[in-house]
Amino acid sequence: MPRRTEKNGSDVQLPQITGGLFYQYLACPHWPYFDLYGDPAKKRRGNRFSELLLEMGVLQEGKFLAALGPVTEVTAKGPKARTDATLKLMREGADLIHGGRIEAGDLAGEPSLLEKRTDGSSDFGAYYYMPIQIKSAERLTDAHRCQLSLYGEILAEVQGTAPDEACIWNGSGARLCFALHEFEEDFHRLLDEIRAVLQGRMPPPQLTSGCKQSPWFGECKALAEAADDIALLYNVKKKSLQALRDRGIRTLADVRAMKPEDLPGGSKYLTDDLLDRIKLQAESLHDRKHFVRRPFALPQAETEIFFDIEGDPLRQVEYLFGFLVRDRNGERYEYQLAERPEDERHLWREFLDWIARLDGDYVVYHYGTYETARLDLLAARYGGSPALDAFRAAMVDLNETVKESLVFPLYFYGLKDIGGYIGFERSKQISGGGESVAFYEDWLAKGDRRKLDAVLDYNRDDVVATRCLKDWLVGVGERV
Repeated sequence: MPRRTEKNGSDVQLPQITGGLFYQYLACPHWPYFDLYGDPAKKRRGNRFSELLLEMGVLQEGKFLAALGPVTEVTAKGPKARTDATLKLMREGADLIHGGRIEAGDLAGEPSLLEKRTDGSSDFGAYYYMPIQIKSAERLTDAHRCQLSLYGEILAEVQGTAPDEACIWNGSGARLCFALHEFEEDFHRLLDEIRAVLQGRMPPPQLTSGCKQSPWFGECKALAEAADDIALLYNVKKKSLQALRDRGIRTLADVRAMKPEDLPGGSKYLTDDLLDRIKLQAESLHDRKHFVRRPFALPQAETEIFFDIEGDPLRQVEYLFGFLVRDRNGERYEYQLAERPEDERHLWREFLDWIARLDGDYVVYHYGTYETARLDLLAARYGGSPALDAFRAAMVDLNETVKESLVFPLYFYGLKDIGGYIGFERSKQISGGGESVAFYEDWLAKGDRRKLDAVLDYNRDDVVATRCLKDWLVGVGERV
């Protein structure tokens, strides 16, 4: 196993590289670094939503396996015993192996399933194994590809044959596969980077939404702030940041001082629009004030509807549609609620009936793409209506207005981030979407109505925050 030599001359054994390590690194490269080298006192405690993700993953896998048919279980305990038991079953030619563990050198994996294939051969005989992961996700992600590529790499060593492909079985029961060779270059690049991090190389500063998933988010933020690093700029992709660094632009002070027209060498990752935006953003962060990049106008209507959906990704269900309606009669909060996941169809029918009763001219404001995506999904699942078409046509995404027309002195442009900047105060009971899901899950498990009421309050906060943002934007737009 790889080892690291400490300053005092002692050797420390490094952890094996697993699929989970790839997930951490892709979310935030400092996550595995700080796990090894960070101050444990600065590590944020896990949250209930993360625990639920693990619990629901186990439950979903169990349901899937029950429907799949006969599988051979690895029942041994402990890493070595499980690895030995898995290898024994592979030699014996078991058709489907569940709960196994494989390893080769510094690599280790725990595929949901090892599937026997007879369209090739291996050291075991006229067959070989390919890896399958059971996931709730609807599509393949790079994290899935990395995890499965890792298993493919190990299997090539263990059985003497590399599988051609690997698959996930997703939450809808679909089998999504990819050719391992198509991701081989990216996988080995990331593998080399992870090995360097484990040996002690600190990655350059990064501050993305993925970093918020890490228990070391506070450290990531402090690292970037201490360096005044360009990673603090909102919504700048990794390749664009590298292109800036290659041209000597490494700090926010560098960005403020730069003249885009004088930058050496053209790059498709540094467009004129991006350079103009980040220069203004660096000034915004320095001056602690917002700027309007370009004029904008929002549609006007007799009735304004501020819309937000709460969904549970653990169960793949949408459980709450919330609306703040403002018309000549004042302002009121309305909603449709699925108190149980099986009530989703009824929620949808209530929603279609509700929008069919909308009279006259109206506009629907929301923040982000979640609402439009969920409406599309539920319409495909349960059916649409002419009223839904009209409702969709009236939707305005304020997040697009913000990204296109304004620059804020913020690292992130979420509704909560911008809401705090413009002075909106939320209730403190639920801090974010993950915690909202956890409250809904607690309601389902324990029947505590206070949990469900807290979810409704959280949703009401979201639609009121959307209304506050819309009004604030109108005021800003009028002053341009």
